[in-house]
Amino acid sequence: MSEMITVKTSNIPGELAVAKSYLEDNDIYCFLKDELINQVHPYAVGGIKLQVREEDAEQAINLLLEGGFARKEDYEIPGSTLFLVKWYEKITSWFGRK
Repeated sequence: MSEMITVKTSNIPGELAVAKSYLEDNDIYCFLKDELINQVHPYAVGGIKLQVREEDAEQAINLLLEGGFARKEDYEIPGSTLFLVKWYEKITSWFGRK
């Protein structure tokens, strides 16, 4: 099974639910990680994470940008659109939140 990585984070469940639906309509499998814990403790886990399969991440990011669910500045790192996503995943794994 492919590794799931975060392509967008938010504390607003409705925002990510619509983005998730948009990705699913475009045949991207996705998952909302920490959705339920965020309802109880909104800032305890760093927000709700919209996750996709690693091989779908670049396409998902492009769809989020195209659909108006994200801004280019959120991912603008020289060399790779996935740098920020992978960096975030690495940092959170250091603190046991992966």
